[in-house]
Amino acid sequence: MKYFVSGLLRLLNFVPDRLAIRLSLVIARLLVFLNADIARISRINIDRCFPELTTIERQRLMIDSLQHAALLVFEFAYLQYRPLDELLEKISGVEGEELLQAAWDRSEGVLLLMPHFGCWEFLSVYLGRRYRISALYDPPNVAALDESMTNMRQRQGAVMHSTTPSGLRGLMRGLKAGDLLVVLPDQVPDSQAGGIAAPFFHSDALTMLLGKRLMKVCAPQVLLASAWRKLGSHGIEYKLSFEKPAAEIYSSDDRAHAVAVNLSIEKIVRRDPAQYQWSYKRFRRVPASEGDPPVDPYRRQ
Repeated sequence: MKYFVSGLLRLLNFVPDRLAIRLSLVIARLLVFLNADIARISRINIDRCFPELTTIERQRLMIDSLQHAALLVFEFAYLQYRPLDELLEKISGVEGEELLQAAWDRSEGVLLLMPHFGCWEFLSVYLGRRYRISALYDPPNVAALDESMTNMRQRQGAVMHSTTPSGLRGLMRGLKAGDLLVVLPDQVPDSQAGGIAAPFFHSDALTMLLGKRLMKVCAPQVLLASAWRKLGSHGIEYKLSFEKPAAEIYSSDDRAHAVAVNLSIEKIVRRDPAQYQWSYKRFRRVPASEGDPPVDPYRRQ
């Protein structure tokens, strides 16, 4: 299986990004037609988060988001095999670089929150040339992908730490050493003990408290990062953005911190909702009323 995945990615690397855009749209429409799980989950999340949209608007948003999700597969191949200088040429602009540089110059570490938006993996290409990076990652369900994902990220200059006790200790050592720490803040914790329910697009979502724990290790500056896709006849370009989160993210109160995290993510998502990964089960494991098990909104009826 590992060799199949590696071979497939090598083949996808030869697909021009202009063609990848068209193929991804075909794939998105096929996923909707087949009511594939990725489409079903996306529909549930979009219906929940955008009740103000019409049925047609939500359907259009779902197709657009699935196109962006399909593009990730091609981009994964590009990030694995194309020269880094060639990839850097795809960056059309960087907003907020001065915020990141100022935070880095403090030498107290930087906590960079990077939600599942756009091509978040592309940020490491840019960051790896300028900063020491320690990043947390959740090993994929498909074991054959694990080695490829790790190699890709380390090729870009990141030191990877898995979501295990030893991985978290390594992440904290990196923070103490003044590294730039990358965490995906909208990952659902493995258990309710690792997070707290906080609103995300008006619905409660189990929100990780890892960032708050890391902020207790020292006094890092916290920033939000995103990589927007710009699709056109020229292919794919990327606009990078670094910005300050909601001020309450530094709160000592768990819920206030979690609310600030989700508000900061939501602010990014609302700029272009199609680029968010709606196929992720963001609303799972949410605590129900006291004594009752969590309700699973994604369970097939």
